[in-house]
Amino acid sequence: MLLLSTTFNYVRTKVVDLRTREDGVTAVEYALMVAIIALLMVAGFFLLFENVSTAFTDTGDCVSNVTTANTGC
Repeated sequence: MLLLSTTFNYVRTKVVDLRTREDGVTAVEYALMVAIIALLMVAGFFLLFENVSTAFTDTGDCVSNVTTANTGC
């Protein structure tokens, strides 16, 4: 019976220690911040790619069409 009581007290103190620690909470917060930053970066790169692609397409159309060269493509 003493062994069971000692084991129960040990487990109970370990659970209380784990509940009072905030390392896991901090890790989750940092993981969420990293995920949000990565999502914003992907969205920014996508928008940048779209704008650059449009600019190159417009320039290519202007260069390939010699008749509209004087109109200020």
